[in-house]
Amino acid sequence: KAFASPLADVQFCPTGGITGKNAADYLTLPNVICVGGSWVAPDDLVKAGRWDEIEALARAASKLGR
Repeated sequence: KAFASPLADVQFCPTGGITGKNAADYLTLPNVICVGGSWVAPDDLVKAGRWDEIEALARAASKLGR
């Protein structure tokens, strides 16, 4: 967010600090083209093989687009 004004002509894909709760806010910024984050596939779910929950998180994330 801090780069939005001084680098208005540059597009970003922020990944640090992005969560399922704030991803949509970042996607409203004009120079953010996408977001990434580990919330989509948390370590505990991967280690436990809870693929159905990871799939649900990924599906929810895919609906955040503009």
